Amino acid sequence: MITVIQNRYLPVALGLCVSLAAVSMPDSAAAAVAITNDPATFGFLEKPTGKPDEPSFGGFNYWISGRDLPDFRANDQYLNEGDETLESNTIAFDLGKQPELSETPFNFSIQHDKGKNYSFSLTNTLTNTTSVLCWGIECPVGDVNKNSATLGGKTPITNWNGLQIQVRSQEVIPSSVQIENLTLTGVDIAPGSDPLFDGTVTPATPSTLPFDPPGRVGQWLLGEDNDLTLNSWELSGTVTLMRTDDARSDRNKVRLAVDFVNDTRIPPPSLVPLPAALPLFASALGLLGAVARRRRSSSR
Repeated sequence: MITVIQNRYLPVALGLCVSLAAVSMPDSAAAAVAITNDPATFGFLEKPTGKPDEPSFGGFNYWISGRDLPDFRANDQYLNEGDETLESNTIAFDLGKQPELSETPFNFSIQHDKGKNYSFSLTNTLTNTTSVLCWGIECPVGDVNKNSATLGGKTPITNWNGLQIQVRSQEVIPSSVQIENLTLTGVDIAPGSDPLFDGTVTPATPSTLPFDPPGRVGQWLLGEDNDLTLNSWELSGTVTLMRTDDARSDRNKVRLAVDFVNDTRIPPPSLVPLPAALPLFASALGLLGAVARRRRSSSR
């Protein structure tokens, strides 16, 4: 009789264990990122170069700039490598003068094509002109293209595990930055993550970066390991920058920036490590044991 009861409940036990595995334990083969708005995240970041200061460079930038000075940073669209935005380590476009850019929605796409390139495209929704910056090989095509196999003599970096999104509209009144329809494809978003940013930042918006004045909002997409460098993905949306002044001063304070960063915590606390699921299995097995013992007692 004992053998019959054990055999009867063995499929139940196995089924319950499989169900718990599906619900409680993350798929180790699936690429996933956690999205967080927690300002404390900033204190654990470093640049891919290993420097612990603000990781504001080493990624993509779009800002409205002036055209009155022969300054390299008068460009509006950047893709750069390293600790500073310099002509030697950056590819860039002048997208137009301030009146042509202010309050114009641009569809943007930031793509990682694994083993090939990083690309940053902006499409002017009024003219349908697409400009593409690309670092690597086999770059995508746009109406205007600039690409380089290397930046500052370096091929596309692979030693990073997160993205930092900065939506910035600081000290320039009036100004604003609006992000809409932000979407991430190619990797899964971890359960419990904050939603991708959707909204408008102005100089009065409370900052979410520590010790920063109002008008600067950050969001972080953090990989469990190197999921963002080991997979192809795309971050896309619509950005509208507005500033009614001549944009000749504080050129970098009204912008969208997406930077490569390293979260020094592995895995990030918002991605539950595998051992955390084990107590659930122990509880389930204990419950099954109790049921089996009760059945055996009642059958005697």
